Amino acid sequence: MDEAEKTRSNVFTLHGEKRWRAVVEYEHANGPVTVQHLFEELSELPGLIERGPDWSALIRCTITLNRPDDGSGQNRMAQSARRGNRG
Repeated sequence: MDEAEKTRSNVFTLHGEKRWRAVVEYEHANGPVTVQHLFEELSELPGLIERGPDWSALIRCTITLNRPDDGSGQNRMAQSARRGNRG
């Protein structure tokens, strides 16, 4: 299996950027295989994992917001709101 096969992407676009990103790592004879999924609703993830590779070889699944930035803007707003609530 070459590097291109080791990292596959199942990106389904209905409108713009998808909200969630899941990076799923599977065991394989040639070493771990990573598959990235971009999707809109968390309820879509089980179906994506069921499509394969074999879910029984799953090592880990990391789910994050699919953000164009590093989240710093939202983090600043949350920190500011917490400081404001302290009084």
